[in-house]
Parts: sequence; structure tokens; C-alpha cells
Amino acid sequence: MARILLTETAFSDSDALKGQLLPQIDLQRPLHEIMDKCWKLNKKKEIICLILSYPPFNSRIKEEHKGWILNVLEVTQKVRELKASSIDKETNISELSSEISRLLDHSIHDIEAYVPPHIIEEMQWGNLWSRAPTKKMLVLATDFAIRQILHFRRIRISGTDGKSFMSRWKIQQQISDMFSTFLQVNATSCKTTEDIEDSIARELGLSTCKKQDMDELLKNKSFLIFLDDTDLMINLYEVGARWWNSEKIQEIVSRHELHRLDSVGVDLEIRLEDHLLSRKLFHTNTGDVLNSSPIRYQAENVLKHCSGHLLVAVLMARALKGVENIRVWEHASHAFDFQTTSETNDRILFNALALILGCLDSAKECIKSCESCLDSKGMDKIYLIEKWVKGGLIRSLDEGEEIIQELSKAFLLESCGNGGSVRMGDEIHKELVNLYKTEMNPILLEPDGRGLTEAPKDEAWEEISEMHFMNNKISKLPGNHKCPKLNVLGCELLKELPSEVGELHHLQVLDLEGTEIINLPTAVGKLINLICLKVSFYGYHSHSRKGIQSSIIIPQDVISNLFQLEELSIDVNPEDERWNVNVKSIVKEICNLNRLEALKVYLPESVLLNDFRNGSLSVNLPWMHFKFVISSHLKLVISRLPGKLAANFDQEQRCLKYVNGRTVEIEIQEVLQQATAFFLDHHLTTLSEFRIGNMKNLKSCAICECDEMEIIAALDDYGDAVLESLEFLNVFHMKKLRSILKWEQFRQHSPSIRVSIYQHTLSNLKSFALHTCPQLTTIFTVNFLP
Repeated sequence: MARILLTETAFSDSDALKGQLLPQIDLQRPLHEIMDKCWKLNKKKEIICLILSYPPFNSRIKEEHKGWILNVLEVTQKVRELKASSIDKETNISELSSEISRLLDHSIHDIEAYVPPHIIEEMQWGNLWSRAPTKKMLVLATDFAIRQILHFRRIRISGTDGKSFMSRWKIQQQISDMFSTFLQVNATSCKTTEDIEDSIARELGLSTCKKQDMDELLKNKSFLIFLDDTDLMINLYEVGARWWNSEKIQEIVSRHELHRLDSVGVDLEIRLEDHLLSRKLFHTNTGDVLNSSPIRYQAENVLKHCSGHLLVAVLMARALKGVENIRVWEHASHAFDFQTTSETNDRILFNALALILGCLDSAKECIKSCESCLDSKGMDKIYLIEKWVKGGLIRSLDEGEEIIQELSKAFLLESCGNGGSVRMGDEIHKELVNLYKTEMNPILLEPDGRGLTEAPKDEAWEEISEMHFMNNKISKLPGNHKCPKLNVLGCELLKELPSEVGELHHLQVLDLEGTEIINLPTAVGKLINLICLKVSFYGYHSHSRKGIQSSIIIPQDVISNLFQLEELSIDVNPEDERWNVNVKSIVKEICNLNRLEALKVYLPESVLLNDFRNGSLSVNLPWMHFKFVISSHLKLVISRLPGKLAANFDQEQRCLKYVNGRTVEIEIQEVLQQATAFFLDHHLTTLSEFRIGNMKNLKSCAICECDEMEIIAALDDYGDAVLESLEFLNVFHMKKLRSILKWEQFRQHSPSIRVSIYQHTLSNLKSFALHTCPQLTTIFTVNFLP
């Protein structure tokens, strides 16, 4: 959006206007009403400005709304002057009321094509999102807020802390480079405008007594001044009145944790919550599939790659609605990494359409025909269907109706003309034209495979951006392939990874899950653009010790060099002694990956968990998705947990698996406090030994082949409810299990506490599975059941 530079007297802060003007009880009723209308107008302006800061809104649309925004700012200034003047107000009120009514009627149909009216209304009343967002979504919202501040001079942002905002600002290199001077000022103790200016002078190393020196310096600079924790009553229009230069990019950003209705004048008020807009759109269009926590994690990856593109967020949500296959979601997020060789105006939309069209069946050729005959003006629906029939694409009108419904649900076509016509949005049409021109044909060997035993020839690699080998018999990659555009490489059954893999400089995803390689080559450390690395070292079974040349599974500094990693999975054969040799150093390297969001790793000792709990390191367990497999003994037994249940368990948000335990180490207990899933396998003690109080976040629990266990859990001495948050409990192959819960401590509590315990113990349980527990006599008593 083009920058809007305001005069020093302009005032546009909607909440300030309401707070400063509405409470004046001595105003005449007409003036009171006009101020209320003006407040509503400014709220509309704030929302429009936010939405227009997102793609796909082009410069033409932004320019159309820019004139309206300037008119809103102008009429707001007139209202302020009217309040302060002693002139006869009757005529002015009448004229202003008409002008405000006209501006309130400003059409936003082009915006509502992407953001439904009910979501805009939720933004107006501050009810956009009720569920607390994850750290990843807050980071994304902060990035979008930073992008928006470039359009105005005086901005107040609420709902974020200064540290988080500044850490994201420093990463936005393209934006920060626009300013020759950047100042961060702690404004906590500043109560007046003069205090603010004195603090800025000190940051510049200037005397607070010589304000003229500061005025001259800043007037000739492109600056951004970040006022952290500013008093909400400070008027930014009174700060630095002599600094502004229309030829420079100059910004003052004031931050406060709270958003208040009585905040004083700024050009724009930004609430961080409102920048969860793309998330809201995505969730609205995806549906119930996001109730699964593993799917939610992958959905956030997809949404992150949408980069705030509202149209793409809707398209991807519609395409993934109802999809429960995790691999499909993973593939969807990687699709945005393609580096297309074709001309494109919008790479994110281009890649989204490439993915979506690849999933269409008979409708694929129909949408291709629309590229040449359909645009935003629309076409009669029957005429279009007849065109498909004549072209041999379909056989009947009914089939055509079904395809139009399918494409409309996918948001590729829109209904118009009271339902009698269909049209295609300009943005989609442009990128479809580019897409069908492209010669980019990534080799995707889907799960059904082709039974290939050799990788494609060298020339086949040169133009591809994604290569998958699934359910094929390829065990070795060619050593001299040239693939300068390859972003994603996924392999199964691979037994050897050549050192030439280090030449794949654009590679962002290296998926080696299910392979039988025995070590990573040092050259993997050269893949500094990797954001996802998944590797399985199960080749140990296939080689004698004499046949294994390397004594190191992962060479030193390979992991630490991959500083952009967001997802890391290391699956190791527990019988491979080589892992024990350097696992400590690998854990240290992992702990310094400051972008890591998901981690899966096998640890032979629970004491290694201490490194991940060290608050001074980059890894932050409460905000991460993790799976730790802890086995205190060399030989990891084969669990008899059903395969589907084990697979679902592995996909939980924060998973801890403890195998062959003899005692309950403090490290296990402390990580358990963060876990949402706990798998106890071949353990000797009861679940209560891990302390029920450590399981307040637990949603899923599986207990398998703990042969000495006679009860699952006992009431603790504190009278807390047992496993209140637990939703899924699975118990398998327990030889001595006699009872689920033990209530010996129950009677010592007062009647009111006992009632509370009964009401909350296992109160959220949705599913309880029992299998092969021959000594079990009591599951639940009648009194316990609701």
C-alpha cells in the first residue's frame, strides 16, 4: 500500500477519538451522535488498512481505497476542530454528518471477496480469536504487523512484548535496511512528550538541552524510533514536530501490552490479534480436521508458507479440508518451496495452484479449459458445461454441474449472476495462464510407486524442484547428478547417501525416513538452506561391524551448520553403539538451533534431557513439538502396541516415550510436565510414581507390557484429581494389572474435596482401550461413573 503522509494536525486514532470526545457530557446530542459515527468510521478505516496490507490486494485496489482513507483522516480532523471551536455548530454538524454517512457507505466488496463480512465484524469488536495462538502463530502475526507499519508515520501496536517485536524486526532485513537510523527507547518512565524527546536525545548521544541539534539530525534521516512500553496517554502528534521530512521514510512506533479505548492520537492503531486474520480464514475453511493436534501442527506449517496471502490461505484450506493423512499435509507445506522456471506475478499463488490442480481428477482438464475462455466477467454456466461436453472433457450436463460445484468449493470458480453464471478471479486466472505455460514438471513418485530399481538419469534432474522416491526399490542415488533447482528430496529404502548431496545448495527438505543408511556424509553440513531434515539410521542391521567403515553416525558440526532447521528427526537403531559415542555432542548442537520448532530424537540416557531444559539455550520445550524416546538399556524391546495406535501416538504434539525403565528419574518427570502424550513401555513402577501433578497437560497415555504393574494410578496425598486432562488411555498386555485407580487416600479428605475429586478425575476421557489384562477385576466403580 502506498505510504500515507499526514499533516502535523491530522488525527485518525479511532479509539482515541471515542475516548477523548464521547465522554464529554456537556455536548449537544447532535454533536455527540456525529462523534459516535466518526468513531465507527475510524474503526472501519483501521480494519481496511490492516486487510489491505496483505496480498493479493494489488496496487489498483489499494489506490482506490487510499483516497477514501485520506478523506476519513480529513473529516476526523474537522470533527476535532468542531469540538474545539466556538463557531455556530449547527450548520457544520449537518454538513459533517452527511459527509461521514457517505464515507460509512464506502463499498468494500473487493475486500469481502476474500474476507467474509462476519470475520470483518469480529475484527471490529475484537473477537477475532478465542483460543490462545501458538508461538509460531504469534511470530507470524508480529511479522505481518511489522509489514503494516510501513504505511503510516505514527503507529501504536498492542498485544506484543518489546523483546519479541524487536527480535522479529532484526530478521526483517529488507525492511530494516530502509532506515538509516534505528532507535529503541525504553519509555516506561516517560510521562510526558518532553520525557520521550529527552530519551531519544540520549539514545542519539546528544545533549537534552540542545533540542535543535536533534531536530536537524533527524530531519535529514530516514528513521524508525521504537518507543517500548509507552504511556497510553502520550500523544505521538506532539513528539518530534520538527523532525518530519516528506522526502524521507520516517516512523515512530509506540508499543504497549494493552489496547485501550482511551489511547491518544496516532495515525494507526494495530492490534496484534487482528493479524491472526489469515489463521482465522484458514481455520474457517478447513473445518473439523484441525481438531487433531498433529494436523494442527502441520496446518501451521502450511499457513506459515502462505506468507499471509489471504487468497492462498483459503485455497489451501479448501484443498486440505477433511484430509487426515499427515504426509499430504507435509507435502502441501513443501510445495511452496518450488522455484518455478516460468514467468509468474505471484509465486506463492502459482505454487498453491500447482499443488491443487495436481490433486484434481476429471476437473483438472475442465479448469484448464477455463484458462482460455473464462475471466472475472463470467460466463453462463450452461454454456460453459456445453463447451466441456463438446470438447470431450465430460459426458453430460449433470457431470458438468458436479464439476462446477467441486471447483466452486475449491474456490477456483465463483458463482455470479444470481447463480446462473460462473467466473474466475483475476489473480487465479493470471497464474493459471503462467502455470500452463511452464515446463516445470517435478518428478513425484507417489506412494503406489513404479517399482524402480534405479534413479532417473542425470538429465532428468536438471529442471526439477521436487523429487520423491516412495515405495520403490531405489537404494542408491547417482553421484554426479546436476539439479540446481532441487528444493525437496524424499527417499525410502536408500542405503547410501553420496557426498555429492552437499552440492544441492537449494535443498530445503531432506527426508530420509525409512532409509537404511549407516551415517551422514560430512557434506550434508553444506546444505545451509535446509529447514527440514529427517533421517533414519537402520542400516546397522544390514552390515557386520567389520563392514561399517565409519565409527561416527553424524560428523561433528554437521547439525550446528544447519542453522535454519525448523524440523529435525533422528531415528537410530538402539543397538548401534556408535550413537552412544557422540550423542552428547549432537544434543549440544541441537540445543543451539534457534529456529527449531519440531524435534524427534532417541536418547539412551534420561540425563541428556537436561540440555533441552536449560533455559539459556535456544530450544524452548514448552513452545516446541517434540518426541523423545528414552531407553535406559541398550536393547530396545519390540512393543506390542497396535501399529495404528503407535502411529497416532507418534503424531502427538509433545510426546515422551520411556522404555525399559527401572526407576523414575527427575529428568523424565520434568519433561513430562510439558508432554501431551506419554508412552510407558516395559516399566516396573506405577504411573503415580511419575507424580500425577506432572501430568496436567497430558491428553494421551499408553501403557504396554509393564508386567509388575498392579494399578495404573493412585490418588495423591494432595487430594488432586487424577489425570483430569487425559482424553485417551490405552492399556495393553499387563499381566498383573488388577485395578485402574487406587483410592486408599480418598477417605482422609473432607466430603467437599471428595466430591471434587470424583467430578474431575478422568473427567475429559473420550476413549479407553484395554487388551489382554487377565488379572483385571475392577475398571471403574458405580460411584465413579457419571
